[in-house]
Amino acid sequence: MSGRIKTEIAFQPIWDLQKINIFGFEALARWENLRTEDVFLEAAQNNSVLELETLILAEICRIGKSTKEKTFINVHPSLPDPYFWECLKGQNVILEITESAAICFPALNVLRKLGFILALDDFGTGSATLESLCLVEPEYIKLDKSLIQSKNVASRDSLITAFVGHAARLNAKVIVEGIENSEQLRAARINGSHYGQGFFLGKPEILFPGF
Repeated sequence: MSGRIKTEIAFQPIWDLQKINIFGFEALARWENLRTEDVFLEAAQNNSVLELETLILAEICRIGKSTKEKTFINVHPSLPDPYFWECLKGQNVILEITESAAICFPALNVLRKLGFILALDDFGTGSATLESLCLVEPEYIKLDKSLIQSKNVASRDSLITAFVGHAARLNAKVIVEGIENSEQLRAARINGSHYGQGFFLGKPEILFPGF
């Protein structure tokens, strides 16, 4: 895989919606003319997820995006080798667990023992989401963009408020994904969301093109 695709990293800001400042950045892998989900799907089918994540991590380290703000890095839920991430131990990073496939909870426990802070990505999609919330016990819950972009405003606001309340009881924080206009930003704020992410707040930006 390393000989076939050039990996680039885009950084999208995550805003503190109460203090109105940048809280952190999500590192997003990008490949020319290829969709991210398709690349990871092929890697999973070819048992090369670890190789792909090695490429991504190497590019993040090459760019040196290690600032006072937190960096959120996506981790494939199969976690073929959780000790692979040990090189980031003690750095200002949060590992995002996606639900693109079944989560390997024994490997996830290794990340916990290594001291990593975890986020559950795209919460609100997938049949195992509620179970995963209970088992992962993340410090950050990222609400899928479909929630804030819902046309049913009353249900949207009620659900965001409920998730924020639940997160508070777990000592967790809520990040609303997919904020694309001022009305959605206002809704995320007044319903108590801690953080927000979306094109209205800042698009992913490739700082330095890959070699």
